[in-house]
Amino acid sequence: MTGRRRAHVRGALFSLAVLCALASWALLASLAACSRAEAPEEDLRIGFLVPVSCSPSLDISRRAAELSVARVNAEGGLDLGGRRVKVRLLLEDTGGQVEGIMTAAARLIHQKRVSALVGPYFSRDALPVADVAESARIPLVSPSASSPPLTKGRRYVFRVCLVDTVQGRIMAQFAREDLSLRRAAVLYDEADAYPRGLALLFSESFTGLGGQVTAREIYATGASDFAAQLARIRASGAQALFLPNFPADLSRQIIQARAAGFTGVFLGGDAWALDQSIQALPQAEGSFFSSDYALESMAGPARQEVERYQRELGAPLDKNAALTLDALGVVLAGAKAAGSVDPVLLREGIASLRGYEGLTGRLSFEQGGDAVRGAHVLAIEGGQVHSRKTSKAAP
Repeated sequence: MTGRRRAHVRGALFSLAVLCALASWALLASLAACSRAEAPEEDLRIGFLVPVSCSPSLDISRRAAELSVARVNAEGGLDLGGRRVKVRLLLEDTGGQVEGIMTAAARLIHQKRVSALVGPYFSRDALPVADVAESARIPLVSPSASSPPLTKGRRYVFRVCLVDTVQGRIMAQFAREDLSLRRAAVLYDEADAYPRGLALLFSESFTGLGGQVTAREIYATGASDFAAQLARIRASGAQALFLPNFPADLSRQIIQARAAGFTGVFLGGDAWALDQSIQALPQAEGSFFSSDYALESMAGPARQEVERYQRELGAPLDKNAALTLDALGVVLAGAKAAGSVDPVLLREGIASLRGYEGLTGRLSFEQGGDAVRGAHVLAIEGGQVHSRKTSKAAP
């Protein structure tokens, strides 16, 4: 079976799983609707959707969120116009499967009566949950789901990360205007919404700027041998290879590309920041990737706050943890702006935020659910990551 055929089969199975999960959600919603309607406004309940059991790297995000809530409650709770309410963070380990994610979201909304959701992290998970949140009129703020369709046509769905349209455009502009590259290739996992969408958006932006995409190569999820694709990429004369993939694949692809004789520049998206081992690869020297978090370029209160979290957690505050704190902070700021924990009013509060000072930068929701925020191009030099370029990025 070809990689493309396997992708279609996986897509059909995913769609079937979503339909089954939606049916379960509808049943759970009908059983719990009455209890939600009778719930008193006694605290701010925030549902936290995080797959800690299958993504151990997100444990620091969980710990950071719990620490943030503990700080608020230690100060007497969240001030809503003179009335202080306790903040409760209700975690659901989604397990990384669509059925578990949908069931967890329904349980948080209809049984635990949350006022808002933080998460999911990945676009493939966030897209179906966004429909649930929108239908229930519960604000959802994703830390890192960057697929453009997530917020489209939805009033209750927000995100604090860079959108893929922005990432694709920024990296294409950097390749053409800063590096003066004319020919680029892409290699991506066709079955996943994040790399597939980012590859398309980079390609469109690069060609729109007068560049040529010399090769578009795909692979099946779980593949470990990219020799055939990399041979074609090398033969295409590409000066750059755009790799919009997750860390599980990136190291192999970078090492194998160099072994295959590719001497050009590696470019990537924000998933590169999720694994610091990539920057330690000698083969990755001179690579560039987009990010919404650049610790070395931070100064003032934001940097001090990051350092405080790192001291108290005893671990580096990585990109996902910083974005988690910003997503949680947006919910808290939205509740304060609304003066209420009512989900509908809370949504209005979030949408009204302008210039919210987050750990990853200043955020404004001027154009729907996508934050207007800063964007960085980071460079790998000497085994370290350095900020090469920073700009304000509108969706």
